[in-house]
Amino acid sequence: MMPKKLIGPSTRLFPMPTLMVCVKTGKDTANILTIAWGGIVNGSPPCIGIGVGKDHYSTPFIRKEKNFTVNIPNSGLDVAADYCGIVRGARNPDKAKTCGLTLAPSTKISSPIIEDCPMNFECKLYKELDFDGMYFFVGEVVETHIDEAVLDARGRIDSEKLDPLIFLPNSEYRRLGALVSRAFSVGKKAVK
Repeated sequence: MMPKKLIGPSTRLFPMPTLMVCVKTGKDTANILTIAWGGIVNGSPPCIGIGVGKDHYSTPFIRKEKNFTVNIPNSGLDVAADYCGIVRGARNPDKAKTCGLTLAPSTKISSPIIEDCPMNFECKLYKELDFDGMYFFVGEVVETHIDEAVLDARGRIDSEKLDPLIFLPNSEYRRLGALVSRAFSVGKKAVK
């Protein structure tokens, strides 16, 4: 076994999702915020949690609208995803137009989805946790949109066709790699 080095408390989780969060900001406007601090936090009801800084442009709008969408970009949307993460909404209130993205109405909430992303989750604010410098918003997933082109013949999501953009904390965007084994199956080999 290799010796381990202690590096102290860290947020270096490999990999992290690239999530494009969209929230309504006005009658016909919305902001897109790209984050990596988020994921599934509950199954029943289905919930996605996202960490958003208290000073982010989107924060007061998420609190006011009480909803947001989580949009999963494919690897071809790396430039748009990165732009929406590094440029504040106050500086560019129309990031979708700048990046050539199409916003479309959600079916159950006021915040739009990003049509260009192959997968979208409509989330109603379920809970809000107050941390030092950030809020952790838990959204109950009330609808999921999936491009038919990323489904296999049996109607299941094909991860290679979905091609989600992955973020690594060493400032890299990546694609999913090769299949290693099947979950809920390979572990049976350890049973004697």
